[in-house]
Amino acid sequence: MTKQKILNISSQNKTVILNMFGAFVVKGLSLFLSLFTMPAYIRFFQNQTVLGVWFTIVSVLNWILYFDLGLGNGLRNMLPDAIEKKDDKKVKELISTTYLTMTVLVIALAVLGLLFIPRLNWNNIFNVSVELVDNAVLINCAFIVYFGILLQFIVKLVSSVLYALQQSALVNLMSLTSSTLIVVALVIMPSSSMETNLYTMAYVNVIAMSLPYIIISFWVYGKRLKKAFPSLKSFNKDYVNDIIKIGFSLFWLQIVFMIISSTNEFMISNFTSPDYVVEYQAYYKVFKIGSMVFSLALTPIWSAVTKAQINKNFKWIKKVYKIFLAASFVCLLMELAVVPVLQPLMDIWLGKGTIATSMLAGIVFAFSGTIFVIHNVNTSIGNGISYFKVQMIWMTFAAAIDIPFSYFMVQITGSWIGIVVANVIALLPYEILAPIYTMKKLDAVSGV
Repeated sequence: MTKQKILNISSQNKTVILNMFGAFVVKGLSLFLSLFTMPAYIRFFQNQTVLGVWFTIVSVLNWILYFDLGLGNGLRNMLPDAIEKKDDKKVKELISTTYLTMTVLVIALAVLGLLFIPRLNWNNIFNVSVELVDNAVLINCAFIVYFGILLQFIVKLVSSVLYALQQSALVNLMSLTSSTLIVVALVIMPSSSMETNLYTMAYVNVIAMSLPYIIISFWVYGKRLKKAFPSLKSFNKDYVNDIIKIGFSLFWLQIVFMIISSTNEFMISNFTSPDYVVEYQAYYKVFKIGSMVFSLALTPIWSAVTKAQINKNFKWIKKVYKIFLAASFVCLLMELAVVPVLQPLMDIWLGKGTIATSMLAGIVFAFSGTIFVIHNVNTSIGNGISYFKVQMIWMTFAAAIDIPFSYFMVQITGSWIGIVVANVIALLPYEILAPIYTMKKLDAVSGV
């Protein structure tokens, strides 16, 4: 191995470690903040059914974020090569092309929203009676959140640029800032009527989720990448196909993963009751802590792997992959250690008797948290080297069986926990097969 390659690997490790450290600091603060989020929501809404409806509104409309045609991820995978080669013209053209293409997509989605949102019966969609919340209120809240999400399509593109610049800690900081703004709003705002509370949170959600990304965009394009400020003149139609070609695979994978990871609130509302969405969220937030600790370190890995591939550092990629797979099993032990003390934790956190926990539900969530950690490991490596074949096949299979299997499991178990069980079983084939085939792929390209 040449001296230059050794220096490149050393530099790669340093960058990854610094981003991991930044992620741990920022997410550590996020975990601390999350302790206040759920109690603040419960205090503000005062009615679990309405709170469940709010969680479902945000969950369902956030599905729209997956329909970006993979533009952000396509940019994230293409930009590192141009940055590495210091090709300022290509960097600007890639960024400008992505922003302008996304703007066209947002306009199209805005028109669709104006046409369809007023025509839907949102009471049926969220399984909530019109006596509790009027359909007109739900329509207006859906409009506010929907157009806020369309704004995020554009402003969050800066995250892809930051990932390409190996600045993933800043992306985490944006997420922390958004969460902080929401918690502050929940704490300082007085609770009012159900309708007013829903409207208030809709506006707060839009501002909190967009403002930090708007601010960081001015910093990125005003200082870090002065020459790359998006412009109409730098639009290059030749790059549209390149970005979408890579992005479409990632787009499809986003869609199928969304079906598994982001439909639980919707299914719980419709297969059982919106009340249980709050119970699900309580379990989810507790067991998310353990898995988040391990996921933190994965934040910079995708872009680091892309850069390592450009430099042909395949041994480094394999080494990192093995380390994180081994760490996933440590995560399972940590998650299971929470189960025996789950009820006291809930009582301290949310108040005695707010949530009655189940040992079985705790064990299911421990395995669920771990399977998503393993999934993050597999996809971070696979996406980083643009190896999608195994993921496309088995994640499509997982998405195809998840919803019908969830319904079946709810009927068998008589509980919403069947939906979480279905998630785990649907993901298992991919999580087992991905390491086998990805390692073979890495051996093939490295000539081993």
